[in-house]
Amino acid sequence: MASPPKFSIDDVNRFLDRVPFSVPGAAAIAAYSFFKARSILGPSLHFLDHVRANRWLSLLLAFVALKTLHRTLNRLTRNHGWKADPPVWSFDKGKGDVVLITGGSTGIGKEMVEILARKTNKIAVIDLAPPTYDAHGVHYYKCDITDPAAIAEVAKKIRADVGNPTIIVNNAGIARGKTILDTKPEEFMLTYKVNVLGAHNILREFLPYIVKRNHGHIMTTASSASYASIPQLSEYACSKAAVLALHEALTGELRYRYNAPKVRTSVICPTKVSTQMGDAMKDTDVQFLTPTLSAPWLAKQMVKIIESGLSDHLVTPHFAHLLLPSLRSGPDYYRWFVAKVGKTHETITDARNEVQMQKYKFVGELDKLHNMVTGK
Repeated sequence: MASPPKFSIDDVNRFLDRVPFSVPGAAAIAAYSFFKARSILGPSLHFLDHVRANRWLSLLLAFVALKTLHRTLNRLTRNHGWKADPPVWSFDKGKGDVVLITGGSTGIGKEMVEILARKTNKIAVIDLAPPTYDAHGVHYYKCDITDPAAIAEVAKKIRADVGNPTIIVNNAGIARGKTILDTKPEEFMLTYKVNVLGAHNILREFLPYIVKRNHGHIMTTASSASYASIPQLSEYACSKAAVLALHEALTGELRYRYNAPKVRTSVICPTKVSTQMGDAMKDTDVQFLTPTLSAPWLAKQMVKIIESGLSDHLVTPHFAHLLLPSLRSGPDYYRWFVAKVGKTHETITDARNEVQMQKYKFVGELDKLHNMVTGK
């Protein structure tokens, strides 16, 4: 697997967004242009006349105004108002928010744990895999999230050891790289149970306290597969589309059924991430345009969203932000064109999947565990 690029088009986009295409940046450019023209044409020149006379300046200001309006409306809609409700981090007993991360032993979850452990000691990790993080003071609980009874037992320990979670990161997930005909029904159902039912079980156990407080953040790790299904990823794509639907239903219920509008909900939809689970996917040929995401970088963005106290819908890298959601509403030839250019039919192959499964053995072990439980 190739290392994630140190520099990509996303870095260019971030620079443009923060400098020339920001409100202060555009205002500075406009002011400089105006005063430079006025020094030549004299004090009779008015600012609006200068803008009208310079098409490039008009387009810049219009673009920044529309972008600002778009983000303002998104914030007002997602958060039922403008005000943020950020978490409080504390190392003091009984103070601050409690974080629960499923699938926190490895991958993106592990990276989040290591970031958050520098801010608080109130972190609970639920996972069947043993921890790989270096952080200290994190409370680890081995638990099968597909089993509501097991979650209920672990929940008692979490409340006694750490407190009631107010921030939940539903991050646990598994994937296979098999074709539809090669995927057994029990394999399909196990992926669905872990990725979807597991998140649902966690919500049923811990959401009532968050609703009662009308404070907290529910973050869901979905995927680019929530929008775009590719060959040899059927059960994973189906589960992640369902995870996105679960996030949307939760957002509506918090506002219209539970009267808890201050509880934030965010969903994360990345393309390939540099984790063990992502190894089955081929890196794109042009990493500058379509980079493989670094797990530490993505975890940092997820923590930033939680700390903002605002809901978010993160589709990353930047090229995917408009591209992926539009696939569902675009015509068939548009989807065909995107798949052809992106060579998505080559993303997962039997050869890559076989190599990946040699390292990512957790799914096979989980299959054996569930077969023992079900008697198969």
